[in-house]
Amino acid sequence: MGTPYSAILTLIITAGVINVLMGIYALSGRSKVSMVKTFVAFSLMSAIYTFGSALELAAGSLEEIVLWIKIQYLGMPFLPPLNLLLVMYFLGMEKYLKRSLRIGLFIVPAITLLLVMTNEAHHLYYRDIVLRPDTLTPKADLVAGPWYLIAGAYTFGCMIGGVILLLVQWRRKQTYRFQLVTLLFGLTLPLVGDFFYLGGATPDGVDPIPVIMTVTSAAYMWALASRGLFHVVPIARDSLFESMRDGVLVLDMEDRLVDYNAAAAAIIPELVATDIGHRLDRLWRKHTDAVLLLRDTAGEGGAKDSGVVDIQEIPWTIEDRSYHYQVRTSVVRNRGELEAGKLIVLIDITQRVQLQEQLRQMAYYDGLTGVYNRARFMSLGTSMLSDAERAREPMAVILFDIDHFKRINDTYGHDVGDQALLHIADLCRRALRTEDLLARYGGEEFVVALPGLDAAGAESAAHRIRRELATQPLIVPGGELRMTASFGVAATDGSAVGGARGAGGTEYATGGRCGGCGGETQASAEAGGSGAVRGQARRSGRGAARRERGARALECSTWNVGGI
Repeated sequence: MGTPYSAILTLIITAGVINVLMGIYALSGRSKVSMVKTFVAFSLMSAIYTFGSALELAAGSLEEIVLWIKIQYLGMPFLPPLNLLLVMYFLGMEKYLKRSLRIGLFIVPAITLLLVMTNEAHHLYYRDIVLRPDTLTPKADLVAGPWYLIAGAYTFGCMIGGVILLLVQWRRKQTYRFQLVTLLFGLTLPLVGDFFYLGGATPDGVDPIPVIMTVTSAAYMWALASRGLFHVVPIARDSLFESMRDGVLVLDMEDRLVDYNAAAAAIIPELVATDIGHRLDRLWRKHTDAVLLLRDTAGEGGAKDSGVVDIQEIPWTIEDRSYHYQVRTSVVRNRGELEAGKLIVLIDITQRVQLQEQLRQMAYYDGLTGVYNRARFMSLGTSMLSDAERAREPMAVILFDIDHFKRINDTYGHDVGDQALLHIADLCRRALRTEDLLARYGGEEFVVALPGLDAAGAESAAHRIRRELATQPLIVPGGELRMTASFGVAATDGSAVGGARGAGGTEYATGGRCGGCGGETQASAEAGGSGAVRGQARRSGRGAARRERGARALECSTWNVGGI
């Protein structure tokens, strides 16, 4: 058979067990609570108080009741100031928590504990403790002394002070509504219970606070484990944080969201207060394919210097608009240099990226046709030729210019001349492979690098361009403008030491039969008009055999495919 208070004892013991588990959870590091010492102390004191209350309720004599009352006071007087400290930490009020203030908060509880332990000598806390008559189990009535009233007032002051601080911050901490409600619940419910107890409105005069702590401790434990109740600490949400133009996201050590500012909400429009306590990956993937954290900024075991910042630049999409952000990720540490979370700052670099792209376009591309310019072609072509030499693969270069282009400008005007160059560049893109390198070499000259093709393959590519020109005239006011071009080809078969190196060559290999006109042609160093092949076979200086092999590998041909 159980005692008359079996159900109540079960609830009180449950509260004690929950508080022990909360303390272990915080100590294990899984919760990553920043003010872990304060929270562990709160959990330990709560457990001592609740277990002492259970043993007092089950006591069989006055002596046992007095003993367990003293055990309760090892924890109970310290709970109100600890609760107030937790609230202040949560609200980011560390700057007010000077060492002197923290010590001062525990002066009254320390005096209370001392007076309770020595009450028989002075009766300042309890004037008397007497057993009630006609009760099924021993139950004591306590006659309050002067310090009891002082301690009670201090307890109510701490609890009410915490409630007021939370209510004042209610509007400013809208993203913390869940945590605020949890803390308010944990403060107001014991306050209400204490009022009923002091008013004699509880059944059999039983102290309801230990029973209430079953509910409040369970709420704390759930909030701590599932929603990161105190993970935000010591990140203060103040006006500076909210007014920052850069988006700021605060994550705990398990990459769950614990805080964000208004700028971050604009960058991630779906972000709402209910996302706090949940992983950010789902919302992140809606806007970019980049990983949330490029690497573990904390390193293994959290030994990395707190000043290390991981920086990456990522594309970002909001609806149909494209942006670029620099993502700076760093570790947040508390006063004890323990890792408390990760800080992610999103900096809008869209304008900078766009400017860089404009500069790159100007440096690499021809401003009119959009194909590579001569300088970029030289850089990429040299690298391409070196790769071909290392791989012993063939490579060819086509150089062509538009016949009588000056006549086009003189007859139709420079606007039509520009349209003609655009038209030719577009035709070349259609005729060439994706891996071919097309560039505007000069005014009306174009050059193409063709990796993997020998002279015959390059000749075939040149004919494709020629056919496009022949069959696709440019439509101009008054009719069609048909253009022709003169082509030259230089190629290496992959075994040569040298290859095409650009204009100004001093040694040219003779060409073969022209596929366009059927005649024999030869490119000379003096040739500067249409059809001149501007290539060079680099001498190796390593013997006649190699020079001969290089000469055979480099063949140049020209075609003139008509005139205007």
